[in-house]
Amino acid sequence: MKFLKEPLFHFLALGAALFLLYGLVSDDSGGSQNQLVVTRGDIRQLADMWQMQWRRPPTPRELQGLVDAHVKEQILYREALAMGLDQDDTIVRRRLAQKMEFLAQDIARWVEPTDEDLRTFLAENPELFRTPVEVTFTHVYVSPDQRGASARQDAEALLTQLRTMGPGADTSAMGDRFMLQKHYSAAEWEIARLFGSQFAADVVALEPGDWQGPVESGYGLHVVLVQDRIEARMPPLDEVHEQVKNEYMSVRQREANEAMYELLRSRYDVTIEDFAGIDPATGGATEAE
Repeated sequence: MKFLKEPLFHFLALGAALFLLYGLVSDDSGGSQNQLVVTRGDIRQLADMWQMQWRRPPTPRELQGLVDAHVKEQILYREALAMGLDQDDTIVRRRLAQKMEFLAQDIARWVEPTDEDLRTFLAENPELFRTPVEVTFTHVYVSPDQRGASARQDAEALLTQLRTMGPGADTSAMGDRFMLQKHYSAAEWEIARLFGSQFAADVVALEPGDWQGPVESGYGLHVVLVQDRIEARMPPLDEVHEQVKNEYMSVRQREANEAMYELLRSRYDVTIEDFAGIDPATGGATEAE
């Protein structure tokens, strides 16, 4: 996939500034460390989360309980950080790192893409949005299990018979019993899911209008009539606007994560010791140090 042409520098610079500002504020040794304010916004969020879970607003007593639980959680969280309990906990480290990534993603969402942005993204990534080939076909099944060595010869004889009868032939009593349907209108990937990828590719390549085959699948042999084929096409933006927007934002968020990490990593002097000789299976050295 091609990366977005639009630079994320302004968003990331602002995001980095916020991170640095937070670092300065959090280093303040003043008395605000032990101050905890539960804002009206916090209370509204607690009430909204309750309503999402229980499909009704909380009673005043329930809301007070939510606020008390929130205060308890915040106090215990701050004390745990003060005691350094997060330092050697892999799960906590990963969760905090994940929250930093979420912050970078939020930065990428600050500005909505324009239609011009989305048209450019659509043109640069056609494989994500091109509609697949779709065919309408009927098939008559010939079972190798039932017919043995004569299966292919029987299938070719059936093909000759069906070509004589033409596209309107009644096939309800023809061929062998088959677990799937005789008639389909589906995209290539859907046909592949049912019959296998090679069968799907072969059927999609057939010209509509006449009986052809035999076409082989994992089940056996099929005489196939393609009645219609809708070619793959690139839809205009108005048909896939939300899909393009979602994919665009997903790419931009990934880029924001990568770029924000590079900005933050540049603040660290990282030293990685030589890990040659370490056995990944045991985590230990393969030879005496």
